[in-house]
Amino acid sequence: MGASVNAIFGGAFLLLALFLTFLMYYLWGFPFNKKENRSAAPRSLMNLHRVFGWVFVAIYIVLMWDMVPRLWSYQIELPARTVIHLTLGIAVGAILIIKIMVVRFFKHMESTLAPLLGTSLLICTLLLTGLALPYAAREAYLRATAQDGENFAQDRIDRVTRFLPMIGFEDEAGLEQLASSEGLAAGRTVLTRSCTQCHDLRTILVKPREPADWHNTVVRMANRATALNPISESDQWHVTAYLIAISPTLRESVSERRRTDQTTEDARTAARQPDIGQPESYDTEQAMAVFEAKCSQCHSPQLVLGTTLTSRDDAVALVKRMVGNGLTAAEEELSQIMAYLTETYVEG
Repeated sequence: MGASVNAIFGGAFLLLALFLTFLMYYLWGFPFNKKENRSAAPRSLMNLHRVFGWVFVAIYIVLMWDMVPRLWSYQIELPARTVIHLTLGIAVGAILIIKIMVVRFFKHMESTLAPLLGTSLLICTLLLTGLALPYAAREAYLRATAQDGENFAQDRIDRVTRFLPMIGFEDEAGLEQLASSEGLAAGRTVLTRSCTQCHDLRTILVKPREPADWHNTVVRMANRATALNPISESDQWHVTAYLIAISPTLRESVSERRRTDQTTEDARTAARQPDIGQPESYDTEQAMAVFEAKCSQCHSPQLVLGTTLTSRDDAVALVKRMVGNGLTAAEEELSQIMAYLTETYVEG
C-alpha cells in the first residue's frame, strides 16, 4: 500500500476517532441504568456509534496489516520515529481489545471504563497520525511536484535521459525504461519502501546532490540493506533515476528555505541596531501598507491598538519584539514600520 493510500486511511482513521469520541461524550450524557446495564440514549445513535466503531477497527487492521510485515525489512535497530509509531499502534490495538471486551462481555464496567478508553483511543490516534501523516504529505508533495497528472513532466524525463549515461549507465534499452513515467514511479516506490530501512526519508532528501553523488549514496544504502529486504542493482538505478528527476524540486526547496532564513537573519540584525533611523522616503499610506502586510504574518495589526506607545523608542522596542517573534522584513521596511507607528500611535 503506497504512502498516498496510507495517508487516506490515516486521515479517515483520525476523523473517525474524533467523531466517535464526541458522539460518545454526547451519548454518555444520558442516564445509565446500572441494574439493567442500559443507557437511555437513543438507540439509533447507539447503533451509529457501534457501526462506525467497527469501521474504525477495520481501518486499524488494514493499517497494521500493511505496517507489521514491513518491520521485518528493517535492520535490527529501528529508527526512533518507527519505534514510537509502532508503540502507539500496539497501544491502540490493546485499548481496542479492552474496550470491545468491556462493551461485549463486562457491561457492568462500561459506564466507568468506556469514556476513559474512548478518550485514550483518541489521544493515541492523534499522536499516531501526527507521526505518520507529515511523512505521507511529503511523499505526496514530491509526487505532485515531480509529475504532471499521472505522467512525469517531460523535462524530468529528459534530465534522467541526459545524466544516467554520464554516470555509467550503458544499457540503452534499460535507459528508455528508466527514463519513463513507469520507471520513475517504480524508483519512487523503492525509495519510500526500501531506502528507509536505516533512517527516515528526510535524511536522504535534505541535501540535493549531483547525479553521480546520488548514485553513490544509493549504492551505500544498498550495501547496508538487510538480507530480508535487499536493494537489487536494478532497483538502485531506478532510485537513482527518480532522485535525479526530482533534484530541481529539492534544490528549489532548499534555496527557498535559505532565502527565508537569510531574510529572517537580516531582519534580526537590523533590529539589533541601536537606531535604524528614518526611511529614505516616507508616505503614510505606503508605510501603512507595509505595516499591515508584515505585521499580519503573526497576528492582526489591530492588536497594536492595545499597545501604549509614548515615544519612538517604544515603537523601536515593539518592532524588535516582533522581529524576535518571527517578523521578516528588510531594513527599509523596518524603518517604514517604525515611522508609521511613531506617527500614528505615539501619544501626543
